[in-house]
Amino acid sequence: MTTPVSLSQVEKKTIESILTNKKEEGKLITKVTILNEKKKKLEIKTLILSSNRVFLFTDSKGKLSAEHHYLEITEIASQSENDVTIKFKNQNVMKMNLDATEVLKTLYGTFMSTYPGIKIGKTIIFNITPVSRIPSIFQATSFKDIQGCGSFNLTYRSVCDHLGVQPLSSILWDIENLYPFNQVREFNLAEIYQYSFTDLKAILLSLSYNTYFQSFQSNGKLSNEDLNLLAEVFKENTSLQQLTITNSQASKEPIITLLQNVAENKGLHLSHINLNNNSLENKGILTLGSSIQTFSNGLTYLNIENTSCSGKGLEAMFGCLTVNNSVCSSMTYLNISNNKLENYGTTGLCKFLSKATALQQLLMSNTGPVYSCLKTSSSSIQSLDFSGNKSTTTKEGVIDLLSFFKQMSHLQSVNLSRIQTTPDDLKLLFSPATSLLKCSSVDLSENDLGDGGIIKLCEIMYPNSNLHHLSIDGNFKTRSKLRARAIEALINLIDDNTSIESLSLASGSGKYQLKGDLMPLLLSLLKNQSLVKLDISGNGIGDSGALAVSKILWKNQTLKSLKCDGNDFSYTALKMIKSSIRRNEKSLTILPLPLGDISTILKNDNGSLTNEKIIKTIQDIQISIVTNYPNNIHPIDTNSSGGLTPTKQPSMGSLGSIKKPIGQPSTPSKGTNPGFQTLPKRPTRGPLYPGRTTAPALTDKAQINAATIELPPLVSRSIDLLLEQGISSVGIFRTCASATALKKIKTRFESGEDIDLKAENVDVDTVAGVLKSYFRELPNPIFPENLHESFFQAMRQPSHEEKIQSLKEIIDQLSPLECKMIKKLFHLLHLISLEKDVNMMSPENIAICWAPTFFRSFASELLPINSFMIVNYFDIFDPENKPASSDNSGDAETDSTTQSTSTNNLAASLSSPISPSTTPTKSTNGDDVLHTTVEVSRSPTHERAHTVGPTTTKRPLSNSLNNNVSANTPPLSNVTPHHNTMPSRPSASPIKRPPTMGGSLSNFAGIPLSSHSNSQSNNDNNTTTSNSSSSSSGKSSSSPSPTPTPPDSPSMSYIGDGKSTLRSKRFSRVSRISYSPVLPRAWTNESRTVSSLFQDDLDSNSDSSGPSL
Repeated sequence: MTTPVSLSQVEKKTIESILTNKKEEGKLITKVTILNEKKKKLEIKTLILSSNRVFLFTDSKGKLSAEHHYLEITEIASQSENDVTIKFKNQNVMKMNLDATEVLKTLYGTFMSTYPGIKIGKTIIFNITPVSRIPSIFQATSFKDIQGCGSFNLTYRSVCDHLGVQPLSSILWDIENLYPFNQVREFNLAEIYQYSFTDLKAILLSLSYNTYFQSFQSNGKLSNEDLNLLAEVFKENTSLQQLTITNSQASKEPIITLLQNVAENKGLHLSHINLNNNSLENKGILTLGSSIQTFSNGLTYLNIENTSCSGKGLEAMFGCLTVNNSVCSSMTYLNISNNKLENYGTTGLCKFLSKATALQQLLMSNTGPVYSCLKTSSSSIQSLDFSGNKSTTTKEGVIDLLSFFKQMSHLQSVNLSRIQTTPDDLKLLFSPATSLLKCSSVDLSENDLGDGGIIKLCEIMYPNSNLHHLSIDGNFKTRSKLRARAIEALINLIDDNTSIESLSLASGSGKYQLKGDLMPLLLSLLKNQSLVKLDISGNGIGDSGALAVSKILWKNQTLKSLKCDGNDFSYTALKMIKSSIRRNEKSLTILPLPLGDISTILKNDNGSLTNEKIIKTIQDIQISIVTNYPNNIHPIDTNSSGGLTPTKQPSMGSLGSIKKPIGQPSTPSKGTNPGFQTLPKRPTRGPLYPGRTTAPALTDKAQINAATIELPPLVSRSIDLLLEQGISSVGIFRTCASATALKKIKTRFESGEDIDLKAENVDVDTVAGVLKSYFRELPNPIFPENLHESFFQAMRQPSHEEKIQSLKEIIDQLSPLECKMIKKLFHLLHLISLEKDVNMMSPENIAICWAPTFFRSFASELLPINSFMIVNYFDIFDPENKPASSDNSGDAETDSTTQSTSTNNLAASLSSPISPSTTPTKSTNGDDVLHTTVEVSRSPTHERAHTVGPTTTKRPLSNSLNNNVSANTPPLSNVTPHHNTMPSRPSASPIKRPPTMGGSLSNFAGIPLSSHSNSQSNNDNNTTTSNSSSSSSGKSSSSPSPTPTPPDSPSMSYIGDGKSTLRSKRFSRVSRISYSPVLPRAWTNESRTVSSLFQDDLDSNSDSSGPSL
């Protein structure tokens, strides 16, 4: 200790002894003159300023005269250079004559080093005159004693000294070693080991005088006294930004006091408040709202879940939030779950949401909102938890929610579990009228959908390319005769909708186990290359299911996360899973241990097993997963922090020849919490997809002539075949073909093979599906989102010519390759629309199929734009070749000669007017192409024309023609058809459609389905067209009246203008009969198509109205 004054040996020894006992270190020692009020005389004493206290010793023997803690000082005054007056809380005053500058500097430096959060001017007052002395005192003071974590250790030790409490060594150690290591500024009471009330008082008082920590958390029980101490903290502290008090089990009064102190402390700026599971009731919620209303810097996070408040209290709080514009523009997270919104609260919530421009997550589960009051919402919401909100009255329905969901244009994750919705309600909720189709995560757990509801759900989600996570836990309540079809519908969904990366099929809280019914779904994953995360917990699949799981883990290289607890696995099942993970180095990286099954194994062990064997197997599983993890980390993919990011393994069929990755994985939007981590979608590479190779982009100086640009073989081959054979195919682009055939064609194109689709006799529906799949899987849509507004502006132009010109300008913004592709594609779509009376595909129907693919959006406003472009193809894409008298309205009666001029040889073979007799005509372009037109007899209800083009392929004409040919018409066996609808099939595997598939051309013509099947069965080894036509005609003549079509089946319906349209056309894809990918799929009477899975009428009794198979 530096001693600026001389002391006697007795004084020095006494003073050192006292300071040692007090554990103090002197910072300044000096002689002062003090007026003795009792004796009315001046006395000379020794003043010592230590780390925590002010000491006065007598001048003679060093006897302690007075001592005061720094926290007892209320004011320090100095009127001149030679006097200092110190006032204390106990009304004592210490007036001294000394060198004031040095004493003031020491006092101020000690306060700022030990109590950096103390409020100068409020907690302690420095009164110095004249004011010109202040800079020399305050600005010249250095803070040499400030340590790590904002000197919190000094603050805590000083506060403990003031209260007479022994500091907790655990806190001192954590502050000196743990917190500085990770720069943690979050103070959590749960991390403090065994503290008493006085210990808590010292901790909280230290927080009042220190500014290091920015977050306070308490997740356990607190008494009213504890909360009162905490209220004092928020009265003084100015650095805390986050407040979390949950499960306190205290009354509302101390929390109300705390919130009032928060409102009064103008130096405190909270941005995060979490008070869930506290009984605040309406009074506490109103106080919270009043406090937030005073926030000048806004609030980003608010959680008041389960606070026992009613609708009126919530309405008052939302009113306070609404008037604070900074809160409306800053809040990103709001949780009001497990409170009662009722009528008042629902109205208040909607008023706040209408102004909440930054809100991203809204959690309102089990709040009982009034559906009819949910009128407005926030367009910025990305995640919504609406679970448990059943309709409050029988008159309410989901139709009242459509406007609420429609306004959430950026919604990515939605939780609709336990709302007791019906399949019909789901159709409304996931219609284009809402934004739910854009959600990447959908949770529909525990809605008791049943088997029939699951089938309809799969139909709804089938075309949703935005879906990444689907949870349907606890929906298989009772087993019905539709169970197999429901499981098959799920298989089709995850196989064909490759955007689905996560599927949850847990039993849920109802314990509705699938057991053996889950086996087909598990075995279908042997070849699945899109699913990354699977949850089958609680389904009781047993060891047979474990065997299926082990085979999946052995072969599948895409599945990375699996939850399988509660499936009655035995020790043998664990060993099978262990062996499978070891064999596949790119198997799982996340496998939560099935603790429930393990505990059952240990409990039922009768001595045949030892705990060591079971534990060893579990350890081997964990070691294998840890070993596999580096094999699933791509060496180039890194996240923003520099760490490695796991990526989904790409398809070997499309990536077999490419080893170097292209592109970076997508990352979730900031502030979103979809409930699972979405892995990057599997990239598609190869010669099939333009723009996905490493070829450099074209520059302005390297423009390529459109004539020299080569289209991808898949596009050119597919369009050429459809132009030749598919123009008049009924339901083209709406009728799907075999998923297996489609994938094979795509894989061959991706591998670089140039397939002659015509020579291989590929089904036109398969080609159409491949073409549409290509454009749907492009990394970027043909018309990206930044062009959508330009399309809308173009369609708002007053005149037809201005619309055409605006659309031309938009098309010119595309790359040369894209321009050439869509020009050829729209030419095909335009020609298809001209045959709408035959193929039932009007421009509007075509737009429904293609607009979501072109624009990558389900907005209904885009449909008329697409339809307009199809109708006005020549004006927009090819004005040079526009026919002189072309009618772009799509009239089916357009003159064939004019059409031949505009479309060369292929277009010359398209629609021609029906002539009274069979008449050969010649194309006007000079080519010797003959057209044969056939007069078809028309019934009053089934009126349509069929045009036969040039000889292209030997395939049977539709039975509808043969059934209606007039007596004076030449036999159709002499005519080679051009407009076929389906290719002939081998007799070994005739397709037998279910009764509900009444939309076939056979039924339309009034021919029994069995006759049609028999006629095709007789065509062994692909017999000629004439034989097939004669057989069909002969069969139809024996049927005096048409077979009735089932009311809910796909059929040809006629509207008011006499034009026929395609109604209820579903996904008529061949069924996956064999669940084993290695076994051939044979057709049997029990075989079903996907359309039978997705039909509207799920009651099998309705099948009796249709023809039997």
